[in-house]
Amino acid sequence: DGGPFDGDKAYKDSKLCNVLFTRDLARRLRGNAKFKGITANCFSPGLITKSGLFRNQGSVFVPVFDFAVNNIFKVGETVEFGGDCLLEMALSPRLAGAQGDFWANSQPGKHTFEKVPVSSEAADTVKASKLWRLSVKATGLTSAESPFSA
Repeated sequence: DGGPFDGDKAYKDSKLCNVLFTRDLARRLRGNAKFKGITANCFSPGLITKSGLFRNQGSVFVPVFDFAVNNIFKVGETVEFGGDCLLEMALSPRLAGAQGDFWANSQPGKHTFEKVPVSSEAADTVKASKLWRLSVKATGLTSAESPFSA
């Protein structure tokens, strides 16, 4: 947004971009007979504090945050649950034919995993297409090189 760097906002923006990109990829896959049967979906396994993701935070922050998330608020998930979510995305018959969907831990701390609606911003097809074009440009690909030029 042009303002000073904010790590929290950058993280949230990256998650939004994951959903936007996935939804635009799904749209492109749907419109291309060459890729029939290939699907694109995205997911969030929830808040996993023991994954090492917080390793660069302050030495006091990590244990306090971990304790609060897992023992007081009980909204944390395990590394194993996160891995199971990935397996579900890749292998589950439940997702056969799913295209452009967002799956998430819908009840933090309860080990639930289901398709959930995305925000209006994440459903914005104009933003998704713009992100796609920016991504193509950033990677140095041309429309001719991309099988998804639609």
